[in-house]
Amino acid sequence: MPWSATAPNENRLPALEIRDVPEAARSLALILEDLDSPLGGVTHWLVWNLPPGTDRVDALNLPREGRVGMDSFGKVGYLGPVPPEGVHRYRFRLLALDAELDLEAGAPRNLFDQAAAGHVLDEAELTGVIERSPPEAEI
Repeated sequence: MPWSATAPNENRLPALEIRDVPEAARSLALILEDLDSPLGGVTHWLVWNLPPGTDRVDALNLPREGRVGMDSFGKVGYLGPVPPEGVHRYRFRLLALDAELDLEAGAPRNLFDQAAAGHVLDEAELTGVIERSPPEAEI
């Protein structure tokens, strides 16, 4: 995962290319989650109702139809990884859905999961790793 994507640096969503979306898809959703957080499942970014023809998403190109949800920290929008010490895996999940979700922007992850349940046609994952060294011990 590029350091530019992390919150302490540029906090910029890395470019994601999307291919091979099922023809039956009516919308797409993207989730970024920390797989190794000591807090449990942590969502850093959530967006749904992207058009099925979307082929690229990045910091400057998010289709206006997309609805951005609330992350695990109570903020709406992209919050890049902020790994504590050690190695953390961050997973982007792309969901192809058979419907657009009737869910307002700013909704939290639990409401997204409820709305998407039963509508996932296919999914893809991309996992990146960030390692953060512990601060040097003071002498």
